[in-house]
Amino acid sequence: MTLNPKQFPWMRSDAIKLLFEALPKGSLRFVGGCVRNGLWGEAVGDIDLACQLEPKAVVTALNEANIRNIPTGIEHGTVTAVIDGQPYEITSLRRDVETDGRRAVVSFTTDWAEDAQRRDLTINALYADWDGIVYDPTEQGLADINSRKFRFVGDAAQRVQEDYLRILRFFRFLAWYGGQEKVDAASLTACREHQSGLKQLSVERIWMETKKLLSAPKPVRVCHIMLTHGVLETILREASNVGGLEAMVELEASANITPDPLLRLMAMSAREPLQMALLAKRLKMSKAETARLRGWADDDAQLSTDMPERDRFAAIYRSGKQVILDRARLRAAGETDPIQSSRWMVLADLALNWERPTFPVTGKDLAKAGVTKGPGMGKALKALEALWVRSGFTTQKLQLLAALKLMGY
Repeated sequence: MTLNPKQFPWMRSDAIKLLFEALPKGSLRFVGGCVRNGLWGEAVGDIDLACQLEPKAVVTALNEANIRNIPTGIEHGTVTAVIDGQPYEITSLRRDVETDGRRAVVSFTTDWAEDAQRRDLTINALYADWDGIVYDPTEQGLADINSRKFRFVGDAAQRVQEDYLRILRFFRFLAWYGGQEKVDAASLTACREHQSGLKQLSVERIWMETKKLLSAPKPVRVCHIMLTHGVLETILREASNVGGLEAMVELEASANITPDPLLRLMAMSAREPLQMALLAKRLKMSKAETARLRGWADDDAQLSTDMPERDRFAAIYRSGKQVILDRARLRAAGETDPIQSSRWMVLADLALNWERPTFPVTGKDLAKAGVTKGPGMGKALKALEALWVRSGFTTQKLQLLAALKLMGY
């Protein structure tokens, strides 16, 4: 089987040409995801390369070709070449000497078959040379590509115990590229029986893989499988409502909403402030992710599909457009009545397209009006802002300042 370079511009880019020219002929091959996705006709993201040279020799060859390089993981064989600001990982062929469930001590080899045996899935253990000829050292990868079969290289339990992150990668690939085919029993058994090893992983890596999985176009079937085998509860004990995820995916399809992993996570969770705070903390989410998740969970705005427009805008202003957007979409997804669902989507669209108005009164305005600086000024600003919001954001600055006297300031 071959990849026709004429069909895949990434195989003949100027940068790739420089790398293949810099290293000895036949020593460099494409590997992993770019080969897999190329064969499937899927979009290709990162372009990873495998090389028969040891890392120091790779560095020497790149330096001689005046190609900038960074020893990003040189102890494990990886050197990153940087051309026109774009990184390309070049990893020396290697075999595992010792593993601890996440990191491996490796030795280098020139044997492509040895390198293939330490990779995770057979579909990721495929190599392609400059001419596009695809090599399948495991003798299973191409067959599995054709049948969309997802299985570990060699002994599944051994592969998983070498690196427990492979459990999540297995389900992530299945979510992104699998269909309704029967899941490989040995691989699934290995994931189920060794899922406790996931506790050895950093929570950052778990959240990163979980986000990738939840970003797949149709992750519901895989999440059902993970739930059935206990894996989902191991990584997301606060968010295991796959039915909620299914409803959100259906809404996305009908309303042309781009898949949003954090919104999908909310759909799998109860809107319980303490639980969401603990979830965000446990997974060490970013500040933005934490603020969004907790904003949704903590919001106390009383929403309904028949609330007056003025109250809708007031809720969006006070709670923030993202919070109301998330709440409305989640309610729309959870509705069994299509009419009510569409009404919630009206509120969601209102929040999505609304531009927050600027409160026209400042502290300087109050100071000029004779209000003394301090707590009293803060209370006066809040009182005027509340009046402004109740008016539908229509009351002008002069009218608001005139109201100060009626308020006793």
